[in-house]
Amino acid sequence: MVGYDPGSKGAAPAPEDAALSGSAAGMVTRALISPLDVIKIRFQLQIESVSSRHPEGKYWGLFQASRCILAEEGLPAFWKGHVPAQLLSVCFGAVQFASFEFLTEMAHKSTVYDGQTAGVHFVCGGLAACSATVACQPLDTLRTRFAAQGEPKVYHSLRHAVSTMYRTEGALGFYRGLGPTLVAVFPYAGLQFFFYKVLKNLMGPPPKDSNIRGNLRSLVCGSCAGVISKTLTYPFDLIKKRLQVGGFEEARAHFGQVRRYGGFVDCVSQIAREEGLRGFLKGLSPSLVKAAVSTGFTFFCITCKKMENSKEDYKIQSLDLETQKLLKTALKEPSTVDLEKVSNVIVDQSLKDQVFSKEAGRICYTIVQAEAKHNNGNVFRRNLLNRLQLEFVAREDTRLRSLQEWVCFVTFICNVFDYLKVNNMPMVALVHPVFDCLLRLAQPDSLNNEEEVDCLVLQLHRIGDQLEKMDGQKMDELFYLLRDGFLLQEGLSSMARLLLLEILEFRAGGWMLSDTAQKYYYSEVTD
Repeated sequence: MVGYDPGSKGAAPAPEDAALSGSAAGMVTRALISPLDVIKIRFQLQIESVSSRHPEGKYWGLFQASRCILAEEGLPAFWKGHVPAQLLSVCFGAVQFASFEFLTEMAHKSTVYDGQTAGVHFVCGGLAACSATVACQPLDTLRTRFAAQGEPKVYHSLRHAVSTMYRTEGALGFYRGLGPTLVAVFPYAGLQFFFYKVLKNLMGPPPKDSNIRGNLRSLVCGSCAGVISKTLTYPFDLIKKRLQVGGFEEARAHFGQVRRYGGFVDCVSQIAREEGLRGFLKGLSPSLVKAAVSTGFTFFCITCKKMENSKEDYKIQSLDLETQKLLKTALKEPSTVDLEKVSNVIVDQSLKDQVFSKEAGRICYTIVQAEAKHNNGNVFRRNLLNRLQLEFVAREDTRLRSLQEWVCFVTFICNVFDYLKVNNMPMVALVHPVFDCLLRLAQPDSLNNEEEVDCLVLQLHRIGDQLEKMDGQKMDELFYLLRDGFLLQEGLSSMARLLLLEILEFRAGGWMLSDTAQKYYYSEVTD
């Protein structure tokens, strides 16, 4: 998932993590697509028609241009301007994705909009790209100049290019084409994030059992989003490139005709008058291949990094430093700590912190796996189950003492049931305790409490299908109570009645909701 996700199991990535991921993705993709970028820029700057049917200019086809550049300038020509291009990709990716994470989080927390909607992604993606463009425009101009020059070279090195441009054109020379760049990059980047989100939604929820499939979905959706957004905004990219080589005409003379432009409007009018509408699409074919590769691979890398982080990030920041240290050690080296103490810490924290209770199952699973990996037996699991048994026996007293603690306990035991498996099956020892907790939540006095009804529905969404496979008769008994409560019980709040109706339909649909039902129930909840 790209952008701030309030429903993520892992902790939200820090801006510096998003920046590092964006930088790494930009660096790798730049090395891959540099040849396509050089060819694209050559096509964009050629005044003559780029057509194999009417070969008027120096370049008239993708393969012909590749052969021509290779024969005249050698293989390194395909990586001309690679140093500033790499700096551009690293800096742009860092600023863009760090800004995007920050903006989507701000939109979610400070406005009425959900940070994971496609519309929010469009606006935040466009603004993030604009901030990255302002920061990195000098590198983009340098990259374009290097890719545009032929032999003999006007600029012999990055240092020479910077000093020459500053001496002859001033500091503003590095920001040539900034106006059309901003005009182009907002819709381009915004549409990238927009279509990526739309396509991911169209493909349905991500697979829970395969990170590989999830990453491939990101690759495909990113590639498609890149192609669509590039096609819709391509003319602006061409205009930007024409303006960026202003004052650089002598290096372009041997490529064919050269034009000088007085600004954005003059550039548009000259291209339309001399080259026609097709002139605005010169270099589109290599640009689309480049967009598919670069955008797809960028989203792929970002998703891989976030999935990797989500495996290691646990919501333990609310604990004191000593307890955090204890849990972090248990997660990696369980044999070096007192595992009975660890299990008690996890249970105690889960009973008073609902956020932690939702995370605790994953923590327990990781410790069990680490213990098994180091051949240390099942000390932690045994202590955890013993403590759970004690809390289960005292569940009614817990409910009478504190409703919040009771809800936290149910959330915790269901979370442990969901994560801890034996031979890829839920632990049999937890099946009946979990059912008993859910049956208690289905009693009339609990149904009159929205907090308990909400807890019940959430747990059935999470583990209902697993429980039914373990004991279908118990599940029938539970849903008879829910049906009778929905139909016969007086005094239910409208929210509780709606939640009960939703979970009844959820099970009737094979533990799934249709798109229509999903929109109905959750728009009602929002209202």
